[in-house]
Amino acid sequence: MPGGELRRYEGNCGTSGYKPTGKHTVIGGGWQQYDVLTSPGDLNGDGRADLVARQTSTGDIYFYAGTAAGKFLPKTRINTDWRTYAQITGVGDITGDGIPDLLGHDRNGGLWRYNGLGNGRFAARVKVFTDWGRSYNTMVGVGDLNGDGRNDIVVRDSAGKLFRNNGNGKGSFGARTQIATGWQTYKGIF
Repeated sequence: MPGGELRRYEGNCGTSGYKPTGKHTVIGGGWQQYDVLTSPGDLNGDGRADLVARQTSTGDIYFYAGTAAGKFLPKTRINTDWRTYAQITGVGDITGDGIPDLLGHDRNGGLWRYNGLGNGRFAARVKVFTDWGRSYNTMVGVGDLNGDGRNDIVVRDSAGKLFRNNGNGKGSFGARTQIATGWQTYKGIF
């Protein structure tokens, strides 16, 4: 919410969708301090989805472990000063080791992978592409879109074109395929 309240909305399969005024659980306040919230999946091996957040003022990265109650344990700082990245997104397991990973798209167009370690932390970054796309303003981990069993990503450029990059299951991606136009009207893609 604009004031920093983080909410969880229960799934409502078969109904009219989510509404800000709908039934929800308040996770907590103060979340306006973050400019990135992403969930790669279960980062610590406890069977629950976790959250990664980037603090706007410092660029520090925090890990929030998910709980059985649908909330989060207190944060743990796992990296510092990731302000070099224009986008950071959780992509599930793209390396084939069963542990979720993160991607960072830097402001110079480079794409970097952070392999999950299974303990709520990430290994040192690995360059996936150099000069991958400076015009991309949104990057989303979407799971397996093409049915080959490997996680893919979707990116949007500043002209509103939407592209899919198929994952190779080894931590990288194939060439992009344009899948839509006119997406510049959306504030966010999730």
